[in-house]
Amino acid sequence: MVSATRVQPSSGRIDSIDVLRGITILVMLFVNDVAGVAGTPAWMLHIQPPDADGMTFVDIVFPAFLFIVGMAIPFAIGRRLERGEAIWDVWKHILIRTAGLLVIGVFMVNASSMSDEAFPGRHVWTLLMYAGVILVWNRPPSDRAPGRNVQLTMRWAGVLLLIALAVLFRGSGDPGLIELRPRWWGILGLIGWSYLVACMAYIALRRSHVGMLGVMGLLYCLYFADKAGLFEGLAWLTQWVNIGGTLGSHPAITVSGVVLGMILTKSSPIESDGARIKWGLLYGAGLALAGHLLHAMADIDQAFIINKIFATPPWCLWTSAITAWIWVALYWLIDVRRWNRWTIVVEPAGQNSLFAYILAPILYAAFALIDSMTGVNPYAMLGQSFAVGFWRALIFAFAMTWLAGALRHVGIRLKL
Repeated sequence: MVSATRVQPSSGRIDSIDVLRGITILVMLFVNDVAGVAGTPAWMLHIQPPDADGMTFVDIVFPAFLFIVGMAIPFAIGRRLERGEAIWDVWKHILIRTAGLLVIGVFMVNASSMSDEAFPGRHVWTLLMYAGVILVWNRPPSDRAPGRNVQLTMRWAGVLLLIALAVLFRGSGDPGLIELRPRWWGILGLIGWSYLVACMAYIALRRSHVGMLGVMGLLYCLYFADKAGLFEGLAWLTQWVNIGGTLGSHPAITVSGVVLGMILTKSSPIESDGARIKWGLLYGAGLALAGHLLHAMADIDQAFIINKIFATPPWCLWTSAITAWIWVALYWLIDVRRWNRWTIVVEPAGQNSLFAYILAPILYAAFALIDSMTGVNPYAMLGQSFAVGFWRALIFAFAMTWLAGALRHVGIRLKL
């Protein structure tokens, strides 16, 4: 039976949000790895061809993370505002986090383009880049942190290392001292832009669900306006960022998550578990209905198909709805029924999500470096058949999750 009392987790957070984040990271690690396995079935890969009308479960993973980022905003930013923190300090926090996501995203998206002939070589450059990221953004727990001077020294060493690597980067062929370019900003960069837009909306309209829903609609309108060519005169902006997707439909997913997160805060009038579950189910149904209605016009224009690459509104709305429904199920299991022993498997990824995410490319770069030196890549050999490669990907995903948790316990925790 669903409780009628307000949930007051001791952490001040809804546990199911962290578990959903952990599951999303775990699935992301798995699908990214199994994509490189020979014979992987189509339903375990991104929809093909890339411009097709449709999606697989793989195409839900990235928007699910955007949605979860939004769900956490009313807790993280709302808590700062409620305790009377100066608005400039709140914005400073938001801008620093955004800048961190953009910087890491740009470095990651350029890593595969680094020339093997340029010093110090692609794989070494990549490994050094991740070392710099860890030095700059490691935030160990207070009981395991070194002295303040040591932390500052490590942080500045990381900054200088990243600057040096930006200068050393060669691969884009663009003129100038620094060839590093934003390109499409990478996954983390896209999350950074969405986080920034969603925070702007939340700070202005945090007391109005209707207002936030209005922002969501306006962001989808921004997408359609871009597709209609309304921003063709803004070449100075569009050369850096995709207005319709990066600043429109992607942030709309995050704002969708903010709306759901707002009902879970202490100030929300939706207090009981039953009311939250009903609200979440109906909210997901509303998002799905909106996506269905837009998709009904798919014959009119490509903007109305379901497609991840084009970040179309029907895709955004359907993936937001699915994520909302998954959260409702987890909320009932974990926060209401307290069936949470199994969550120990995914908790490390939820608590150290950034590090869990970058661990995979770190190991891929290490294996590639070994391959370039010896001609042998044992990890790639395990992906030559699906029968073996499936288990390789599954074990790898859980191993990265466990490793992120183990490193957190010894004081390595990335936090923006």
